[in-house]
Formats: sequence, structure tokens, C-alpha cells
Amino acid sequence: MTQAVTLYLPEDTLQRYRRGEAVAGKGLDEFIADRLAELGPPLADDLPDSLRDELKSLEEADDQTLWQAARCCLSAEKQEQYDRVLVKHAEGSLTTDERRRLHELGDEARRLTLKKAHALMLLKWRGHGVRESVPLRSRVQRVQGGPSGIARPHDRASGAFVPPAAAALE
Repeated sequence: MTQAVTLYLPEDTLQRYRRGEAVAGKGLDEFIADRLAELGPPLADDLPDSLRDELKSLEEADDQTLWQAARCCLSAEKQEQYDRVLVKHAEGSLTTDERRRLHELGDEARRLTLKKAHALMLLKWRGHGVRESVPLRSRVQRVQGGPSGIARPHDRASGAFVPPAAAALE
């Protein structure tokens, strides 16, 4: 089902979409609808059950709770474990237990990244400037333990791992 929506766009924005429309070989309405569909956030209902309730609860949370979620990271102990098993994985020397731990920690890190991204999106929608307010400035640390070492972005203040998607917001 489609609905008609009237948009008032600045001239420079409209010109960018007109150029895109021409390149894509589509009508302006279809081209803009496609771009909006690409940029729209997933509904919490579309996510796996394990994440649905957690992310939906953020939608009703106060700003302070959202800032806490946006700044959350793996504990130093878990990050150290994750770094260690990532290095062993890169070297091809994981045991069965280490492989299981790698998957557990990776799942936790991905879940945390989704939660942080959702909190930041909600804060932005509420009018907060999220780039300046979340310590995403990162530096690259080399994880010792292998000849190749794995470059991993870390938060300057806490030393905690910053997921690549978050580091890209800088």
C-alpha cells in the first residue's frame, strides 16, 4: 500500500535527487521512495525475538537511559578475552572452547552495537547532537600475540573496543 506525501525540499536537495533520478532511470517519486526505504530504520518488530523487547523498551526510555545505552561497552575483561580469541582465530589456533567463546563474545558485541545504534538513532530523532556527545574518538591499538596483530579501534577515554560502525561516525 502506498500513500501520497507532500515534501518541501530545499532547491539544492531537490537537484541532488533529480540527478539521482536521471542516473537511476526512474521517476522522481520512485527514486525518493527508494532512498527513504534504504535509510529508514528497521522496526524492532522486524528483528529477532531475542532483540525485539530490548530495543522496543529503548523507544519508551528517557533520554538519560538512552545515553547510558549509547555509551555502554564490553567490560574490560570481556574485551581482553575477545581480543585474545580473535588473535588466536587469525592464527588458526582456536580450541573448541575458544571457538565457542569467540561466538559468545561476538554475539554479545553485535547485540551491544545494535543497542547502541538504536539508542543513538532515538536520541538523534529527539533532537540531540549525537556526534559530539558520545565518546567515539578512537585510536588504533595493536593486539599483541601474533605476527600480524589485529588493528582494533578503541575509545581513548576508556580503552574499550569501539565497533567499526560506531568509529565511522567520527
